[in-house]
Amino acid sequence: MTILGTAFGTVFYLLQVVSGESGYAQNGDLEDAELDDYSFSCYSQLEVNGSHHSLTCAFDDPDINSTNLELEICGALLEINCLNFSKLQEVYYIKTKKFLLIGDSEICVKLGEKSITCKRLNIVKIVKPEAPFNISVIYREGANDFVVTFNTSHLQKKYVKNLMHDVAYRQEKDENNWMHVNLSSTKLTLLQRKLQDDAMYEIKVRSIPYSSDYFEGFWSEWSPSYHFRTPETKRAGLSLLYGPVSRIIRRLLNNCVRNQER
Repeated sequence: MTILGTAFGTVFYLLQVVSGESGYAQNGDLEDAELDDYSFSCYSQLEVNGSHHSLTCAFDDPDINSTNLELEICGALLEINCLNFSKLQEVYYIKTKKFLLIGDSEICVKLGEKSITCKRLNIVKIVKPEAPFNISVIYREGANDFVVTFNTSHLQKKYVKNLMHDVAYRQEKDENNWMHVNLSSTKLTLLQRKLQDDAMYEIKVRSIPYSSDYFEGFWSEWSPSYHFRTPETKRAGLSLLYGPVSRIIRRLLNNCVRNQER
């Protein structure tokens, strides 16, 4: 009986070891996952393709191992309770017509069927506009200024039409000395006297929803930069001097010609 009892004990011990290294390891992984910080951030873009809206999320820690993790959004959806995100490299993405645009949704990080962490948010309060484009700078010699214009896709949208734009410009040689102008229109005038003569400038624009509007959110990406050169200004003293002197020289030449003819 002693030999038989020892044999059963050994078998029972081996079964525990094997189970710990196989099936029950998933529970261990889940416990480890719960200890990690899986905080994440999201932004929405409305009417990105007709009536489709998009939602993009990413973990705040880029080193998180997200191989087996999924994201799910529930609530404030049309005709459906929940939607799963698609994973595109390190970000999670949804493009759909199902966003209600009223009320809060809950987004959860899931490992299998278990939710690790969740966050409540409102799609219309995390809007990131599309970047402006087609910057143009035209110099008006008569007015001694530069007219800056640019375009934005939000002018043709039903939602998020009211934007604040941040126009940033600098001399190319001054890498960090950016000047900023905030405006709600897509046209800006820069006075020539406030810029350096005969200098190359870089200018770019980004946009954000009006905080007083129904839609709120974040700055867009910067537009592609546009480069322009200011003209060299003629010195007033030289131009005043050149006029009278040139007239005197012409008179002297005319007198010399007349004397030779005589």
